[in-house]
Amino acid sequence: MSLLSSLPGRPLSDGEVAALNRAESIELAVAVDSETDTEAAEANAAAPGTEGLLLATDAWVKGLDFRGGVWEVVETVPVDGESERYDALRVCEDAVRANGAE
Repeated sequence: MSLLSSLPGRPLSDGEVAALNRAESIELAVAVDSETDTEAAEANAAAPGTEGLLLATDAWVKGLDFRGGVWEVVETVPVDGESERYDALRVCEDAVRANGAE
């Protein structure tokens, strides 16, 4: 099962992001909030939730965005060590925010 296919076809709740942090295959899961997340949920009469997500392992960081009913990887950065992971998290966060602003 791929990473994307294991995510629900909707924004994630805070509890679901926390559960990703407990998963063996993911070292870090962080919600990326945008200023428009709540506005978009209200406009669509949907429950607010996380529509941007950073996932990290010891080998990569991925930035994901929920758009059009599906999760998409908008950036992947390979990493080698903690210092590189910090920079990769910033790059992926910027990519997720830029993708959400489109």
